[in-house]
Amino acid sequence: MELSTPAGLESLARSVAEQVGADRTEKDGDTGRVRIVYADGRALELTLNRPRTRITVTAVLPEQATAHGIEVKAITVTALPRPRPSESQAKATSRHTADHIRQRLLPAHTAALVELRERTAPQPATLERADAALAGLLDRPRGGVAISEQPVRRPLGLTARCAVAWWHTLDGPSRAVAPFMADVLRRAGLATTEPHGSGYVFFAEPPARQADTRFRIAPAAGGAGWDLVDEFTGACVRTYDDREWAQGIAESANGEEDAARRAAVASMDLPGLSADLIEDEQFRALAVELATAGHMPYGLADVDYTQTPGFHIYPSAEPGRAKVARLLEPWGAIRPGARFEAPEREVERYDKDMEAYARLLTRPGRTVAVMLDGIQVTYNNPPTRP
Repeated sequence: MELSTPAGLESLARSVAEQVGADRTEKDGDTGRVRIVYADGRALELTLNRPRTRITVTAVLPEQATAHGIEVKAITVTALPRPRPSESQAKATSRHTADHIRQRLLPAHTAALVELRERTAPQPATLERADAALAGLLDRPRGGVAISEQPVRRPLGLTARCAVAWWHTLDGPSRAVAPFMADVLRRAGLATTEPHGSGYVFFAEPPARQADTRFRIAPAAGGAGWDLVDEFTGACVRTYDDREWAQGIAESANGEEDAARRAAVASMDLPGLSADLIEDEQFRALAVELATAGHMPYGLADVDYTQTPGFHIYPSAEPGRAKVARLLEPWGAIRPGARFEAPEREVERYDKDMEAYARLLTRPGRTVAVMLDGIQVTYNNPPTRP
C-alpha cells in the first residue's frame, strides 16, 4: 500500500472501513482527507501526517458540539507498524489503524454524541416559554395549539428529541397556520424550523454562541439523498437527491439567516402578507385569523395555487386600512381588478370566499366591507405604522 498518493490513503480507508463495520468511504473534496462513513451518518476522517509515516484519525461531530464545548481528541497511529508473520505491510497498517479506532476513538465518539443529545434535548423552560408565547392563538372550534417532543433521526449517529408545535385540526397539523406559529415563537426569542410541506414547527433556544453555519447538508438519515439540517433546532428542512443542489440550497438558507439577523427582524417574509405589513401587529392578526379558520395564506412554496385559492393582505392608500384579496393561479384567473376574466364557477366561489372572509374578520374596532376586488378592513384606531 503506497500511502504517498491519494489512492493509497483511499485504499487504506476502504480496508479500515470493512474492519470497523462502516458503510462506505468518500474523498473530502481536494483536502487530501478521506472519510469513513457509517450507515447512520457517523463519520471518521483519515489524514496523512508528513512525512507520511503517521495517520491522524478524527471523529466528525455535528457543528452544535462546538457551541456546547464538546469535542473528541483525534488519535494518531503509525503508518508503518511491524507486520505479523505472513502479513503484508498494507494489511498490518489497516489492522493496526482499525484496532486503535475501535479501542481509542469510537468509545469517545459515542460518549460525545450521547452528551450532545442530552445537552440539546428540549428543556421544560423552553416548552413553557413556547406555550406562553402561543397562548394568544386561542383555541377555536376548528383547531388549537399543541406542543410536544418528537424523536427525529439525525445523521452522525444521533436520534434527537426535538421540541415541536403545531395547530391541530381534525385533518391533522395545519400547513396554513405553521408560518404564523413560527413567527410568534421567533418573536419570543426562539429559533424555528418549518420542514418543507409540513404543518409542524420545530423550535429551540438559539445557541449562546452564534454558529458560523446554521444550515448544512448531511447524508439522509432516512435513506438515499442529502438532508438539509437546521443545526439550531435539529430538524430536517428537506431531503434532496443531488448533493450540489442541496449545498446550494444550504448556502442560500444561510444567506437568508444572515440577512434576517442583520435586519433584526423576526420574519423577513410571511405568506399572505405584503412585506410592508409584516411588522404591523393588527394586520398580522388578520392573517392569523384567516389561517386558523382554515384559509390558506398565499405564498407558501409547497402549495398548488392553481387548485387552492390563497388570501393576500396588502395596504390601502389610507392609513389604518388593508385589503384582503383572494388569489388563484394562474394569474389570469382571479386577482384584484380582473375578477371578471375568471370562469363563472370561480366567480361564484370567489364571492362565497369573500363573504366568509368578511364574516370572520368582523370584530369590534374594525369595519369590514366587501368590495369588487376583495374586502376592505378599516381600523377605528389606525395602527401607528402603515
